[in-house]
Amino acid sequence: MYEAYYPLTYYFYPLLGDAVHQRLPQVFESPVAAGVETLLYVHIPYCQDMCRFCPFHVRVDKDTTVYERYTNALCQDIRAEAASARGRSSKLRAVYFGGGSPSVLSPEQLQRIFNAIRESFSLDADAEISFEGEPKTLGDPYRLEILKNEGVQRISFGLQTYDPELRKHFNIAATLDDVANVREQGRRFGFDEINVDMMYNLPGQTLASLDRDLTRLIDDGFDSIDYYNLHYFAFPPKFKRQMEEGSIPAKPSEKIMLALFEQLRHRLAEAGYANVADQIYTRKAKVCEYFRLLWGGGNGEHRAETLAVGSSARGYVDGFSYMKHSNVNKYMDAIEQGLPSIEKSSVALDRPENRGAVMFPKFLRLDKANERALATVNPELIANWIEHGLLSETADAFEVSQRGRLWTNNMTTDLFEATQRQVGGQVLTVLEHKPGARTGSF
Repeated sequence: MYEAYYPLTYYFYPLLGDAVHQRLPQVFESPVAAGVETLLYVHIPYCQDMCRFCPFHVRVDKDTTVYERYTNALCQDIRAEAASARGRSSKLRAVYFGGGSPSVLSPEQLQRIFNAIRESFSLDADAEISFEGEPKTLGDPYRLEILKNEGVQRISFGLQTYDPELRKHFNIAATLDDVANVREQGRRFGFDEINVDMMYNLPGQTLASLDRDLTRLIDDGFDSIDYYNLHYFAFPPKFKRQMEEGSIPAKPSEKIMLALFEQLRHRLAEAGYANVADQIYTRKAKVCEYFRLLWGGGNGEHRAETLAVGSSARGYVDGFSYMKHSNVNKYMDAIEQGLPSIEKSSVALDRPENRGAVMFPKFLRLDKANERALATVNPELIANWIEHGLLSETADAFEVSQRGRLWTNNMTTDLFEATQRQVGGQVLTVLEHKPGARTGSF
């Protein structure tokens, strides 16, 4: 059915526009509806080094005194978000620290951020708290002690590949010894889950080189793995010229990329990792609360909200996606001056339940009980997917098949409303003509 792989993975829907929708401030001054689950996303945009493949809004600032100003602004942002009618009426089901690398902040700064969250928001007694970092700083016992004492159950970091040459080409500063240290320290502190990010479709990658990565990965025994298809949009022009000249290996063909994906799924399944959601493999038998809520609630649900704090943090409330200022200095200035800190938002969908439909390929399942989400899907599309073996039907759900898991990006975009498809096309055009674009997660 599909002849070419759609080259973008979307994590937020509806897609962001260029301005703040006039209705969005009113949403924050309205209480959340009964039964709606809430995630708090906390963004720390700083890293010690810039990985060449990274598409996110991150910043390397060797003058670490700026971390203090940012921490103060972030704590103000947390309190302001919690003081809104939306924040006051929300009970947090999960908290996620992302970046960037939140672990670059000092232990004292991290403690202040945790204090601001707990003093400002109401959390479920069993709320999931996840913390992302980079191995060099995340392995620090002083930081890990604070995380453990604050109830963090899940820590996560980017490993990407074990290949030393590719790590060098990508400018990954952390060593494999740093990786081993985080793993050992995480086990010593007793975190419930240690997650790593990995990538495939790497320059010059073959089935044999992927197999070497997988063997070491499985031997290291992480609890869960987010295994991403590497997008090449963010690489700087010099890196792409080196690929063209041959000093860096070329991007694999689409045929090889699909074979790599099949290989990693097979090896991880053999090792006891369940593919519980798009790109997510775990020995925990279910997707973490962070991803479940970020993507609407699961299996066709659409109402779960994300309150976002921090520069370039992205959220979703009552039909609107939004993003805080991506420029760190503009963000801090706005917070310090008591000005609005949202840079842009989406428009509202014609049918908000379409969010649940669009996100269902990520969960690999659309429950028929979510009738309103299902009603936004063209029946002919479902019939075509079933005919081509991408989807199967049971008494109570539609499920993405093993073959369909190769094409979840395509399936997702085919579920977009017409106006959203136009926005996605515009984004793709910009990325294809702007090498090195760091646009965040779409």
